[in-house]
Amino acid sequence: MPNKKLASEWVEFAVRDLETAILLDRENHYTDVIAVDIQQAIEKALKAIYAFNGEKIPRAHSLDVLFNYVSGYINWKDIEIKDLIMVNDYYQTERYPGPRYFMPDRDEIKQAIYLAKAILDQVKRHITSS
Repeated sequence: MPNKKLASEWVEFAVRDLETAILLDRENHYTDVIAVDIQQAIEKALKAIYAFNGEKIPRAHSLDVLFNYVSGYINWKDIEIKDLIMVNDYYQTERYPGPRYFMPDRDEIKQAIYLAKAILDQVKRHITSS
């Protein structure tokens, strides 16, 4: 039986992260900080499907792994796993300094926000229509 309540809680957290990213982008804040919020929004949106299906929420941050699982339940419109590669790196590379650290440019951030919105919209539709 679907757990809409728990899934909706995950979606709400995803929405908060995405709204934070959008606000920070509008204020020309640091793109590395915005990138982490975008990654978190997508991660939480995908985990909402685990919650919806009554599955244990994995302690994983890899968007490709989460996306592969969720793709068994959602027929994605205009979203492919390759679209997540850029955003997937944000969680690790943007949180800590080191050899892989980089500042995403503004265009990349805009694309990532658009992707996060599309994923979140489709997850919301799946939860409310099931």
